[in-house]
Amino acid sequence: MTTTTTDVTALSEQVLRLHRSFNSLRQQLVGRSATSGEGVEWAAYGLLFQLVGGGPQRSSTLAESACVDPSTVSRQVAQLVKAGLVERQSDPEDGRASLLVATESGRAAYAAKQEHRQRMFTQVLDGWSPEDVETLTRLLARLNESLTEHRPTSAAPAAPVSPHEQTNQNSEESA
Repeated sequence: MTTTTTDVTALSEQVLRLHRSFNSLRQQLVGRSATSGEGVEWAAYGLLFQLVGGGPQRSSTLAESACVDPSTVSRQVAQLVKAGLVERQSDPEDGRASLLVATESGRAAYAAKQEHRQRMFTQVLDGWSPEDVETLTRLLARLNESLTEHRPTSAAPAAPVSPHEQTNQNSEESA
């Protein structure tokens, strides 16, 4: 069976709607501020999540795994360090380099945000069958894998980004 243009259009519209819904939900939960009470951009928490889940990393590795520009990583990591959520440690394999490591406070912030996310999705999915939740999870995982496979490499020029997409691009991870 071949995917039609109509199918692709319908899916892309639903993905955009999902993105807008997450942005709206996040704004309702945290107010209109782009930063948390610790002075950390909400998007920076995506980097913290990468460090908690993936362990200590160099800044360049973190930028690549989070699909974020290295200058953005540098700015956001500075906020995380200042807030005490991340610290820099000497890389044991190369003393000239440093690793970014989530602190105890960072792991606690991660756990709190994960608990909050769990409560939110429990409410949102109330009334769904376990089979529907499993199917959605499986299909979203597949979509994410396909998006990752087709992500432009750093050597390829980026596609133009609309002003709306650019405004929301850095906040996607924090939903």
